[in-house]
Amino acid sequence: MTKFSLMACGMLLLTACHDDNNATPASADTIMLYAAISVSDVMNELIKDYETAHQTKVNVSYAGSSTLAKQIEQGAGADIFVSADMDWAEYLVKADKAQASTPLLNNRLVLIYPKNMPITIDMTAQTLDGQFDGKLCTGQTDSVPAGKYAKQALTAKNWWQGIQGRLVETADVRTALNFVARGECVLGIVYATDAKMSDEVGIAGEFATTDHAPIVYPVVQLTQSANAHAFYDYLQSDTAKTVYQKYGFGVVE
Repeated sequence: MTKFSLMACGMLLLTACHDDNNATPASADTIMLYAAISVSDVMNELIKDYETAHQTKVNVSYAGSSTLAKQIEQGAGADIFVSADMDWAEYLVKADKAQASTPLLNNRLVLIYPKNMPITIDMTAQTLDGQFDGKLCTGQTDSVPAGKYAKQALTAKNWWQGIQGRLVETADVRTALNFVARGECVLGIVYATDAKMSDEVGIAGEFATTDHAPIVYPVVQLTQSANAHAFYDYLQSDTAKTVYQKYGFGVVE
């Protein structure tokens, strides 16, 4: 099996208001948020609104959930963590790093293609590999939540064995999205919310929710500061839920 793991160029660690993923602990009047890169757009809006309403600075670091969880385990100074799956939240609970964890959001898994290279995929076919030429891109299938869900979905459809040699695995889901947008991969498996945010990709099909484990984003409180607890509550508020839905996320009730 040939597998392309694009760790070096695929990290794409996006930060807003903070550039260091090995962050020092936040001061008493600031909040340090670590969040899965797939929630970056909605979190940016929520952070802006929260800072205006509460006069509290929120620094944020975006990356793959696996990357962030390991940084937190090693002592990175995060107050709040939003993961793209329950596994990495549980990882921090077992490492005795979490104060509280609550399921927050749902998402869906879709198959995408470059807008300038349209392709038709039969999602009911017995094989996928015969339906396209080139590579398929998704997150790392052993660690990145989107990649783990993708492997589950491909396996459920009996497509996994035939596709492994054409798989490009990236450090986070937005890198996979960007590779497809640029035409470097003919197909990609990403979240529906990621596809919605890009004008450069089209959706070839959506995987059934029964093809993979439920896509659940938990929010994890990591410190006991009053500011951290207030922001943790805000992310679960009705105000925040309206914003999540605007960006295409489902809300866990």
